[in-house]
Amino acid sequence: MKKKVKKPLKSINNHSINRPIFAKNLEGKIIFIRHGETEYNKDLNKKGSKIKYDINYLDGHLNLTGQKQAEKASELFKNLDIEAIYVSPLYRTLESAFTLFKNHPNKSKLELIVHPLLTEVISSMNNFNDDIDIKKNLYNEKSDIKVNWSLFDEEFKTKEEQNFYYLKYVNIFSKDKFDKIKNDLYNSLKTGKMKEGISEFGKIISELKVKRIETLEHLFERTIKFKEFLKEKYKDNINDYSKKIVIISHHCFDQMFTSKECYGKKDIKEYPKDCCAISNCEAISVFI
Repeated sequence: MKKKVKKPLKSINNHSINRPIFAKNLEGKIIFIRHGETEYNKDLNKKGSKIKYDINYLDGHLNLTGQKQAEKASELFKNLDIEAIYVSPLYRTLESAFTLFKNHPNKSKLELIVHPLLTEVISSMNNFNDDIDIKKNLYNEKSDIKVNWSLFDEEFKTKEEQNFYYLKYVNIFSKDKFDKIKNDLYNSLKTGKMKEGISEFGKIISELKVKRIETLEHLFERTIKFKEFLKEKYKDNINDYSKKIVIISHHCFDQMFTSKECYGKKDIKEYPKDCCAISNCEAISVFI
């Protein structure tokens, strides 16, 4: 006997409601899926926080396990009518997206839209961006699945801004300190020593012994902005569950997006207990 899936309350479907509700099924309009595993994900569990600012983990790629996870998860999407797909600008989400949809029957009509708000909380080398030109050459309008960078390009105009886009979300430094960090990173790009500059930045953060250089309050604000973007963009058909909006994002971003606890809080020190912590390539419905 097929198990009945509990449907959301009608009030959830009112797009004016900010507090989301999630369900571990794919029946909703908006589907969140986390990227596949990377070596950083695996090694962080084994080696701990000492690897957080190791340059070898810069903008990590899917490992073999992550590729297999995405292959398996692709079965979830092959029969879905996809209206839109949004991905963060990091390698692991782009790679996951290509594997998730490489066998989709409407692949030629699909488009991956890079949305900078979706990037992971700025807390490790794994969440810093690698060379943007190489990434755009791999994933663009002429690639196997079309990739649309227009939202990213509108937000970040110059090569310096695009390569270090994540600096927009860093908010723990004084203005003078931050200006120096940014100038040093921009100069490292101009002199062809971008990775050396990022490595030095990592050393500065390591010496501070902080959990993250983007506060959870700021991360939560990003999730609110993305919710507002979705509600405005799809206000005319937010209740049409037959066509899916797929979001390929990250563990911490997804946690904050799915929490109700954070609303009304002025100080968010830890990840909320009511959020949905999803595994690599696990998919859920989110109702906004």
